[in-house]
Amino acid sequence: MKKCLIVFFVSFIFSQGGGLNFSLIGHLPRGEFKEELKNDSGNAPSGWGIDFNGMYYVNDAFALGINAGNSIYGNSRRSIPFNYYTDLISITEQTKNSIAYGHLFFKVVPFQSKVRPYFEGLIGLKNLYTKTRLFNENCVDDPDTDHDDCEIAESTNASDYAFSYGLGAGFEVVLIEPSYVEHNKIEYMDNSKDDFDGELSFLFSVRYLYGDEAKYLKEGSITFTNPSDGPVQTSFNWSNSMTDLIQINIGLQVKF
Repeated sequence: MKKCLIVFFVSFIFSQGGGLNFSLIGHLPRGEFKEELKNDSGNAPSGWGIDFNGMYYVNDAFALGINAGNSIYGNSRRSIPFNYYTDLISITEQTKNSIAYGHLFFKVVPFQSKVRPYFEGLIGLKNLYTKTRLFNENCVDDPDTDHDDCEIAESTNASDYAFSYGLGAGFEVVLIEPSYVEHNKIEYMDNSKDDFDGELSFLFSVRYLYGDEAKYLKEGSITFTNPSDGPVQTSFNWSNSMTDLIQINIGLQVKF
């Protein structure tokens, strides 16, 4: 089943009229979400992450696609004793608060030019989760392996899903046109396989993503008792709120 889904997704993306884009994103919590995330200084932390879109262009002005991404809204680290009986050996504990999301979307590109404004609508799910990982402090990760050699253990402390939907607007700036367009401009056609047959564009967009209520942890929500009082006890201070946010995307797009 998994192989069938992968084949379908690849076929969908690379069919005639397909496109891919990859963006670095920043997000700004809004409404209840912003209020819940405020720290002791009264500031709500922004987040950062990556965003991926695969789409099929029904025509030049309209596309349907799949969106996925992940961003981090909290990150903390501390050095802790390896065990309760000695503090001569320490390890690093890292906790990250993240949002993973996936949407189906449509995209409307009303004008075909070097600079193309566009609009989009999205509907899907977001997952707010918190993970804690332990790392060896006296270790060098081997870049040739597909895992972190310094990681000792990992645990998911929290995970909740929320319905997500929203609207976006942005623009694309064409950097490289398809080879056949360039050839037509000089009334010449060359079948050389060295030509780039796709279109490369720079993109910038802003999305407002509404999110239903979720239960989650934020940076500082996990507290610990004093080790001198005995075995450390952990407490979770949960947050519940709607999960609206503004997402800013900057990236590149390839259209086939």
